[in-house]
Amino acid sequence: MKLAELLPALHKLPRSEKYRAMQFLTAELAQEDGATLMPSEYPVWSPHDAVGAAQTLTQYLREQPEPNRSGSALVQFQKPWCSA
Repeated sequence: MKLAELLPALHKLPRSEKYRAMQFLTAELAQEDGATLMPSEYPVWSPHDAVGAAQTLTQYLREQPEPNRSGSALVQFQKPWCSA
């Protein structure tokens, strides 16, 4: 099939099919060039069912010294231009 015959058929395709055709052609060209394309799906970490992470964080927090209860638990910084 010649490109002149193919272009009108591609033009009539719905948008989603055009994307699939582009993906197919891109993969074909990359394979012919010996290149590898990056995967289209990537693993994503989720804290769901991460019981070990929760236990590690709890242990870490228990090992930390008690914060100073006289003020905020946040570290308080003095500005150098203020007198104490």
